[in-house]
Amino acid sequence: MAMTRRDPVLLAWLVGLGLAGLIFAVGPDRFLFRFWDTLHVFMWQVAEALDNLSAVALDAVRALAIGLYVTFLALAFAVARRGGRARGAIVVVTVLFLVLVGDATPGSQARWLAALCVSGIAAAVMTGRLRPPALPARF
Repeated sequence: MAMTRRDPVLLAWLVGLGLAGLIFAVGPDRFLFRFWDTLHVFMWQVAEALDNLSAVALDAVRALAIGLYVTFLALAFAVARRGGRARGAIVVVTVLFLVLVGDATPGSQARWLAALCVSGIAAAVMTGRLRPPALPARF
């Protein structure tokens, strides 16, 4: 198979003539304005997309925090039914969770993230309390 190599001189001429045609179509006096305006609109659209992504991420953090808190409660009640230590954790984690998410002011994203961490750690601790202890190794 023969490899074809593009001629850089021909490519430079085609790009230059294509740009000249574009400038002629837009208008030489308005080309830079149109270019900067298009760039400005593109950057605005990127900023809007990032803003929307931030809102989706905050909703995901809120949903995960609430879901993990409910998981913690279910696991804690299961630990308590088996006679394990869970009553104090239910009270402490519930109060802490309500203090963190009770403030509904704008800019409380850090509080929701902290509530997610608290409920996730509490659910992991209760999961550890439900697992049976490992059997000792036999030699």
